[in-house]
Amino acid sequence: MNGEDIAIIIVVVLLAALVRGLFRVVPQGSLGLVQRLGRFHREAHPGMVVKLPLMDSVQLISTKSVTVNLTPEPVITADNVSPVIDAYFIYQVVDAKSFAYEIQNPELAIKNIVSSTLRSEVGQRKLADVMTHREQINAKLRQELDESTGTWGIRIVQASIRQVDLPKEMQQAMEAQKKADANKLAAIEQAQGAKEAAILESEGARQAAIAKAEGEKQALLLRAEATRRTRVMEAEGEAEAVQKLAEAQAAAVRMVNEAVLNLAQSEDERWSEERIRTVLQLKQLETLSAIGQSPATKIVMPADLQNLAGIITTIQGLRD
Repeated sequence: MNGEDIAIIIVVVLLAALVRGLFRVVPQGSLGLVQRLGRFHREAHPGMVVKLPLMDSVQLISTKSVTVNLTPEPVITADNVSPVIDAYFIYQVVDAKSFAYEIQNPELAIKNIVSSTLRSEVGQRKLADVMTHREQINAKLRQELDESTGTWGIRIVQASIRQVDLPKEMQQAMEAQKKADANKLAAIEQAQGAKEAAILESEGARQAAIAKAEGEKQALLLRAEATRRTRVMEAEGEAEAVQKLAEAQAAAVRMVNEAVLNLAQSEDERWSEERIRTVLQLKQLETLSAIGQSPATKIVMPADLQNLAGIITTIQGLRD
């Protein structure tokens, strides 16, 4: 190889180095910080960047979201329980210049903020509150990170507690408590079921007693109604009998009166002893008939039925 060839190779190498130093590619998902002689010159977006060889340098800053897991560490709650908190956070660079020049180790700084915030928030709450109000702790955590990382060109995408692990003794105690609560709930449900069954049974007995009493009441009403109707019918029958008897007595009285009047007005017969006795007996029958018409008087029949028969025969003879 002669001197000319060597010179050509040197020129090519120098040109390649010059071209490489003149251009720089910023990939997608990154931002470039162009520094001239060690000082910030400008910000370069993804694509081809032209820079001065030997004077400019390009620092690539990723703008992708980064997930950082914190090492699980124990914290102390307000009721002196030491759960182990497993948390994580996600951040994204939104200002490459601030991220490059305002903070030396941003991930370490964020980890320290998360750790101190978790200790402060969890230390103010009881274990039950930590377990049930985890989202409130997460909101407080994000608020603290936003306030602290705003000047670092970082946006906190997510920061939350992933898991809360309890000590083994606490887990056993909680499992025992859970079992006791389940037994208590089962006993309460059983007692409630027995109570409801007793209430239903009592209600059924009460309804049965009411139905029975109602049936007896209806039966008594029906029997009373039947008795009333029977008495009404008997009374109506007695009234009808009394009425017919009164009508018969009235007819007899009229007949007696007519007979007495005929005897009194008869000029053919003299007032013999037989005639006078007949008139008196007719008047007696008239008086008995008048007494029998009274509602408070029982029906009285003449004791001498033969005389009554004779009177009737005499009356019929007088009519003839």
